[in-house]
Amino acid sequence: MSTSYYLYTEAYVGDKWICINPGFDKDGKRRIATTYENGSRTYFGQTADKIEEIGGVLRFDEMSAELQLLFEDCRDSRDVRILTANVNSMRVCMRSGQTHEHHGIVLKDSVFEYESGDIEDLYESISAEEYAQLDEVSKQLYQYYEWDDPMGWFVYFKEILEHVHWQIHDWQSVYGDGTINKCRVVVLVF
Repeated sequence: MSTSYYLYTEAYVGDKWICINPGFDKDGKRRIATTYENGSRTYFGQTADKIEEIGGVLRFDEMSAELQLLFEDCRDSRDVRILTANVNSMRVCMRSGQTHEHHGIVLKDSVFEYESGDIEDLYESISAEEYAQLDEVSKQLYQYYEWDDPMGWFVYFKEILEHVHWQIHDWQSVYGDGTINKCRVVVLVF
C-alpha cells in the first residue's frame, strides 16, 4: 500500500487561517492546486517525519475552511493524518546560505557514478587535512562536491519552501504585503 502526501500553504490573515493556494473551478466545483505532492513513502517519508517533528499534528477542524471543504469526505477518516509546520520553522532547519545537505572532498569517479545513477549516495569523503597530505597525482582523483540525499528531508524542504515563496509572493501581489501574519504548510497523508 502506497502513501500519498498533499501539501498546501495556509496563511494567518486577520484572525483566521486561509489557504492561499491558487484555485480554479471545474465541473461546478472549486479545485485548489497543491503546493507540493508526492506519492512515495520511501522518498518523502523523512520529510513528513521532519515536518511533524518541527510542527505537529493538526486536527481536521483546525485547517482553513477551504481545505475543510475540499476534504470534507475525510473529516472522520482514521486513514488520513494531517501534519503541519510553520514555514519559518522549516526555514530555520536549513542553515543560512546552505544550498545542499552534504558536502565534501570525494573521488571524481564516485561523483560520476552518483550523477549517472549507478550509486545512490556518496558515502566516503576525506577531510581537507587528509586531502592536503596527498601527493599531487592522488589529489587529481578528488574534487570538492555538494549533494543532497534523494531520500532525505533537505532536498524536499528546498522545493517546498520555493513553492511556498511563490504562493506568498502571488498572494501579496494581489492583496498587499501586510496581509499575512504567519504562514504554515499543511500536509494531508493518505
